Amino acid sequence: MSESEIIDLKSRLRELEDQGTSGISELVDLLIKGGLRAGASDIHLEPGPKATGVRFRLDGVLQQVSETALALHPNIIARLKVLSALLTYRTDVPQEGRIDATKYGGSVDLRVSTFPTIHGERAVVRIFDPRMEQFSLVELGFSQEVEKTLGGLLKRPQGVILLTGPAGSGKTTTIYAALRFIIQSSSAPRNIVSVEDPVECVVEGVSQTQINPAAGLTFARALRSLMRQDPEVIVIGEIRDIETAQIAMDAGLTGHLVISTIHAGTACGVFTRLLDMGIEPYLLTSAVSAVLAERLVRLLCPECKRLAESEEEFEGLEQALGAKAFGARGCPACLGTGYKGRTPIVELLQMNEPVRQAILSKSDTEELALAAKNEGMKTLLADGIQKIRSGDTSPQELRRVLVF
Repeated sequence: MSESEIIDLKSRLRELEDQGTSGISELVDLLIKGGLRAGASDIHLEPGPKATGVRFRLDGVLQQVSETALALHPNIIARLKVLSALLTYRTDVPQEGRIDATKYGGSVDLRVSTFPTIHGERAVVRIFDPRMEQFSLVELGFSQEVEKTLGGLLKRPQGVILLTGPAGSGKTTTIYAALRFIIQSSSAPRNIVSVEDPVECVVEGVSQTQINPAAGLTFARALRSLMRQDPEVIVIGEIRDIETAQIAMDAGLTGHLVISTIHAGTACGVFTRLLDMGIEPYLLTSAVSAVLAERLVRLLCPECKRLAESEEEFEGLEQALGAKAFGARGCPACLGTGYKGRTPIVELLQMNEPVRQAILSKSDTEELALAAKNEGMKTLLADGIQKIRSGDTSPQELRRVLVF
């Protein structure tokens, strides 16, 4: 979607507002189609004191697109509820549903979430495009060193590989790429199973299961049953509790390749999190092969990126960057944001003897990080600085996703 299309969208929204409630269905369709054309991952409808804000999440950042009259907000939410088979008369509780995407092209998954606020219900339409999850390992944007090392780990018959990072940092995309790599690089078919929440992309050759807590199908319960299904590769959507963590570690020790995610700030922080959960250090050092921490940074728009002109633009990285860094300007091609697309920055921590000894002695995260860096681990910050040096992103964008 170009800048002129955004202007046209705002103009058409105003026209439909003038029609009152008779134009609600078309207005909602226009918002969804506009989000799809813009490549948004989410469409936010947020009621305020005077108007409803319409924002798209583009390349991981919310961008204000337009506003609609507050008087029409209940009708807009009601229309979204009808499309997603939610209860229109319940405005006091959160609700979740899905929209049949056939009328919008049929290739996307549209998930609607409503939530009551003092100004009315806010709604978010999450857009999942299966085509965006079809990356191969070589297309993810990792450095050649990380790609080669990760590929070698995925060829192993057993061990636990953990991915960490905040929501929207690319973990799920990496897992699906890893699954395709395992399938393509295996000399013989392997029994690959997954337990996910939710299943976001169907991968041929993988038996995928979606948890259902309401029915009692949790990660732990599903994994206990799957262990009787003779699995060779097990994907766990997320390790959230000690029971799931214990099953994952035991599986990694007993001849299974396990891939999972867990929330932590850094690769080293994963071990602190698992130790806090109650997993024994000897189990971690024996089962875990590696931890991959990820963040996604926006790529500078190739049409308008420019050399940084002031010290402030270096964000305190002058010594690391030397005299050269690029900054964002903004143009019609990038909707004035200065960025277009995203790329990962990562740190890959492999289990080696110094790291193993640090974990066994229950060293804190800083001491573990020092041991890992002494063994050659490239940190998230170091990878981000490399991306700045190559002109892919800016110091401001690195500062947005990392604390340094």
